[in-house]
Amino acid sequence: MARRKVNIQRSLGAKGASVASDESGNAIDKLTEKMSTIDVGFKPTEQRVYEIYLERITPDLSQPRRLLPHDLRESLREGEITPSEAIRTLVLRAEEGDTVALLILGGREKGSVEEDDEQVEDTGLLALARSIQEVGLRQPLNVYRIDDPDQPDQTVYRLGEGERRYWAHHLLVQRGEENFARVKCIVETLPDDEEIIHQRQEAENAARVDLPAISRARSIQRIMERLNIELGTRVPGENTIKLPSQRELQIAVGQRVKSFTGRAISDRMVRNYLKLLKLPPEAEDLAEAGLLTEKQLRPVMRLKTDDEQIAMVRRIINDKWSGRKVLEAVTSTIEKPRTSLREISQTTIEQRFEKRVLDAAKTVYALVSMPQENYDEAIMALVSKTRDEKTKQAVQQLRDTLEEVLLKSEGLAGVELKDVALLSIIPPVFSLKDYLPGPKFDELDSSEFTGHQILDKLLSWRNDDSIVASKLEPFMRQVELEAEALRAGEPVSVPLLKEKRNDKFSDVMIYEISSGVFVYWAHELLVWRGESEFRRMRAEVAVANA
Repeated sequence: MARRKVNIQRSLGAKGASVASDESGNAIDKLTEKMSTIDVGFKPTEQRVYEIYLERITPDLSQPRRLLPHDLRESLREGEITPSEAIRTLVLRAEEGDTVALLILGGREKGSVEEDDEQVEDTGLLALARSIQEVGLRQPLNVYRIDDPDQPDQTVYRLGEGERRYWAHHLLVQRGEENFARVKCIVETLPDDEEIIHQRQEAENAARVDLPAISRARSIQRIMERLNIELGTRVPGENTIKLPSQRELQIAVGQRVKSFTGRAISDRMVRNYLKLLKLPPEAEDLAEAGLLTEKQLRPVMRLKTDDEQIAMVRRIINDKWSGRKVLEAVTSTIEKPRTSLREISQTTIEQRFEKRVLDAAKTVYALVSMPQENYDEAIMALVSKTRDEKTKQAVQQLRDTLEEVLLKSEGLAGVELKDVALLSIIPPVFSLKDYLPGPKFDELDSSEFTGHQILDKLLSWRNDDSIVASKLEPFMRQVELEAEALRAGEPVSVPLLKEKRNDKFSDVMIYEISSGVFVYWAHELLVWRGESEFRRMRAEVAVANA
């Protein structure tokens, strides 16, 4: 019987392995020899489990789920410390009472104790290390072999999946358990395409119910970045790619998550998760170590300063607040804006009418005091909310009134409706200031590029630089919306232009944009895509006073 058992194990270990047989085990041995060619419900694989020294395995610091605090990860990335030194530092911080270190190691309870939040269960790194010490590593790590040309005689490995098990082994070694200096691993060849590794990590993360909201947000962001390229379509007749709209992209991300978990998430939830990535690094570390949920963190994003957000995340962890409790606390913290205009109690018809007039005056004053780009966004937000023709007419009348106020304040009188060539309009580079890193904006601001050339640079930067892409995202989303409305023939706000004499050619008139910058960029985008009928833009041209 013992010999027969050994033969079965050998056959399961490799495809087509030879089996020594005797008369008593002949039937079973023949069966195991055929397992690789007939459907018996399972088949042997070519994976092998090896024991590898920890010092030869490097952690993957690009993983969406991050166990170490941001400063230790950065030191590891720069080669300033080794993984063993990182775990030693983490232990020392925990002994000094550091909240993040205690949460990671398991020295504090995590999560919410109230019923209206999703409960997550995690026992910390110390408990995992004790489990490995007592029963061994039940699930090997996945690592990728990397051949270093500088050290041909020493193979190194990159961690694929199993970060917590990896650090638990380091913790055991740190505590003097030298027999855990080697860890069981399934070794695979490093794929030529890094996206294969990312997809495996995303599938593993998406399926985890205890994944912190911050980690899930990073995973969603990485899925979104890849889908943005995958869903791009080539423009006929041009060597350009049309990228999907943000809404299309967010819906696609929700469906991709469904392929991992069996349940899609809405585009709104995708946006909620991505907003969490605006938290400061210290707040991210706390939220991730404390396994806080998206519902708990969502109200925190309403706080304006980093210090306020960090303090609120600490309080959520210390007091074990639910999402509802956090919302109540944040709402009470945010002060209502004060107004210098006296408030009028609604006791009579006259007083109610006066209050409405004052409210309208405050609204008009707020609008005309806005920066140009914010004014355009506010007007477009009003237009996008209209559902009937009467409301649209009212919004248009309000816009006309505001434009008259602005014209009078700038010494201009009257407007003429014209179709103006895009080439005669000075590109509104100022509208990009809040959407570009400083050096990129300065490069455009100091140049004499046409609108077409500027847009070409923006799209090129967005494809090549993830930081620029992130900052440009709200700008491009608004431009895409305007472009879709123009193409569909839907009503859009008419830009306002001011005449200006060309310094080089006095008989040539050029124009500056006073309002409607997004409509201008939408025209440039459509022309960039080959739709030449949008080379001219319908606009109101302000005529100066005599």
